[in-house]
Amino acid sequence: MLVIGLWLSKERKARSKAIDLHNVLGSAIRQQTGAWDASIADASSTCKWPIATYQAILLHLIFAALYRGGGELDLDLKPSLAPADAELLERLIISCKKLGMLYYPNILQHYCDSILPGYTWVSVEEVKRFDLALFKVCGAFGISGKEEHRTGNFDGRIRACDLQFPPPRNTPLWNAVTKEEWESAATADMDRHSLDDPLPLQWISNSAEIVELIATGSPALL
Repeated sequence: MLVIGLWLSKERKARSKAIDLHNVLGSAIRQQTGAWDASIADASSTCKWPIATYQAILLHLIFAALYRGGGELDLDLKPSLAPADAELLERLIISCKKLGMLYYPNILQHYCDSILPGYTWVSVEEVKRFDLALFKVCGAFGISGKEEHRTGNFDGRIRACDLQFPPPRNTPLWNAVTKEEWESAATADMDRHSLDDPLPLQWISNSAEIVELIATGSPALL
């Protein structure tokens, strides 16, 4: 976020610093793949849902497109990432798939043991909103899933049918900054997450064709 904020200031020195920080972050991401890259064979057992790292990688890729102007257009007239960045995005997508981060029962199982009020709700919402952001970025750059051969059944693209969880909810609560805003937006059922009822009828994947059409302008190729 700091890098993007510096860039959006439109000041020459700030933009130069943003690019420098972006390059440093890119090097760090690639040097520490062992801590986050579950796309590597047998690596998923060592990656424990590093959400903050995945968010940083996604922001890193968004900025890469921002300051490079989106690159050239592909045949589908969508902006493209540089090859190294496209590969990084595909590795991130495959990692999320292998870790089960797009599947609601897995999300619930990962966070439902917490006894802290509100923590489970925030954590579950964070994963859902990250998954949706990843889906939108994948669609924006027309990622084709070229890495399928490396990882068996997991390709490097997210489709609407992969979004096996309910939509995010209670945006005012998610955006709450102060205690007063939180208490005003909180609802009685916010902490009612149950592994016995993962709400399958509410999953985004049930409306995959409509979601894909809205997000990309073309029907889903399932």
